Amino acid sequence: MNLEQTVDHLADIVEGLLHGSEEFVCSLQFAEAEALAEVLDAGHRTRTAARLMHRWALTEPDWDEDVEHLETLQHWLMLSVAPVGADA
Repeated sequence: MNLEQTVDHLADIVEGLLHGSEEFVCSLQFAEAEALAEVLDAGHRTRTAARLMHRWALTEPDWDEDVEHLETLQHWLMLSVAPVGADA
């Protein structure tokens, strides 16, 4: 399995978890969620990455009070509501 296939497989797993298990996202710290999103984004699975970070923000009620990560989260949230592009 090459790197592209691995990222696609990871994206499929993340999508499945996003559809079926809110605990998955709740258990991630910001740095973990962001690292996972960055890997997905680098593998051209930006839509999945943005959905992951959007769900993280929804499960973290005080995310908008965290000035350190505010700009990063706003970037991901904007991507999550953007029209569907290459990454479905």
